[in-house]
Amino acid sequence: MRKLVIILILGSASLGLAQETGSVYVESQVLPNSDVATIKKNSLGFDYPLKTFSDKESISLIGEFQNMNINFVDEDVPFETGQIENFNTIGLGLAYNRILNNGWGFSLKVTPQLSSNYDTNEFNSEDLFIGGSLIFDKLNEEKQTMWSFGVDYDSQNGLEYPIPVVAYTKRLNDQWAYKIGFPDARIKWTINDNHYFEAFTTLDGFAGNINDDLEIYKEDYTGFLKNTYLVGGLGYNITFFSNFEFNVQAGYSAFNTMEVQDYDADRIYDFDMKNGAYYNFGLKYNLKKKTKVKSPY
Repeated sequence: MRKLVIILILGSASLGLAQETGSVYVESQVLPNSDVATIKKNSLGFDYPLKTFSDKESISLIGEFQNMNINFVDEDVPFETGQIENFNTIGLGLAYNRILNNGWGFSLKVTPQLSSNYDTNEFNSEDLFIGGSLIFDKLNEEKQTMWSFGVDYDSQNGLEYPIPVVAYTKRLNDQWAYKIGFPDARIKWTINDNHYFEAFTTLDGFAGNINDDLEIYKEDYTGFLKNTYLVGGLGYNITFFSNFEFNVQAGYSAFNTMEVQDYDADRIYDFDMKNGAYYNFGLKYNLKKKTKVKSPY
C-alpha cells in the first residue's frame, strides 16, 4: 500500500503518447546504481498495422523482446546473485483501435508475455504474464484538446495491480503542447518538423519469474524479481530520412525499488535500491498509419 500511495502522488507511467503510426524500434535504458546494482535494459519491438476497416477501425500486431541485465555489487547483497543477473522477456499481442462519433475513440490492447531468467532452460506456467489496456479518448479539434481515460495493466512495470488512466492534453500553438494527469505527464517544445525537446516523467520497471529455487539466508525460495522506478527528466528527438526518429533522454529517479517476491506477492527480500541517474536511447522507424483519434500533442 505504501508503494501505491507514493506512485499515485508522484505518478507517471511509460504508456507513452497516442501514436497514429505503426513502428519498429530499438531502445536501451541504463540505471546506474553504485550501492546495489546497475540495471541495463535493451529492447527490440514493433507495432505493425495488420488491417484497416473503412478508415474507422484498425488491428495491429505488437511485439517486443527485452533483455534485462543486472550488474550487482555482490558485497552489498547477502546471497549469491548469479541466478538473477539476466532475464529475457518476449511479448506478442494485438491492439484494436476504433474511431467513434463526435471526436470519441478507443484503443483495446492485449499483450501476453513470457518473462523469466530461464535458469532451468524450460518454460513453466509462472513465466507467463498477461497485460492489456482499454483507453477512451475525446478529441476537441477546435480547441486542440483531448481527454483520455481508462485502465492499463502491465506486469512489466513491476506492479501487480491495474493503473487508472486520466489525462488532459492541450496544444497551445505550433511550438508548445502539454499533457497532464495520471499516469502520464509531459511538456513538448517543437523547434521545427524534425526537432523537439520534451520534459517527462515515467514509471517503468520489470517483472520476471525466477524459475528455479533461489537460496536467500540459507533457505530456498521460488517467486518473482520485480523492479519499479519513477523517473523525470529531459529528452530530445530528431527525425531524419522522413521515417526515422532518434531520441535520447536523461533524468533522475524519484522512486526506485527492487524486490524478490513469492508467488503471493509477499516480499522475500528488498534490495534497498537508491535513487540515481537514468539514461535512455532509442531509434524508431515509422510504418504506415493506423486508425486512431489524432492526439493534439
